[in-house]
Amino acid sequence: MDKNNNLKKENLGKYFLYGIIAAAVLFFVLKEINKDEPVVKAFKHNWSTEADSNFVKLCYDKYKPQVKDDLIKQETMKAFCRCMLEKIKSKYDEQDADKISDSDIKQWDSECRASIQNPNNLNLK
Repeated sequence: MDKNNNLKKENLGKYFLYGIIAAAVLFFVLKEINKDEPVVKAFKHNWSTEADSNFVKLCYDKYKPQVKDDLIKQETMKAFCRCMLEKIKSKYDEQDADKISDSDIKQWDSECRASIQNPNNLNLK
């Protein structure tokens, strides 16, 4: 019986060692694959709560006539406005908001529409 227990312990030790080796190899392979990808750090400028709220309100008010009383479209539109706010805050300080370029707006508009769960519900112009 001692022989069987020793054999089982020896086999478990081998499997444990093989597992560690496999994990190390996998780690280095994944690290090497991701080596060439640029590291993008998400930076977000701090805006006041009031500025955040004003932006979302202005955005909401701009598109509200188009979505009318459709609650699904209203929620989709709010998600769009919040997405746009986050995109703007990633590049601009609150005091520089008037310097936002049209090309940025167009790019972020496309990105936000693509990220919304139901983009078909968002027919804003």
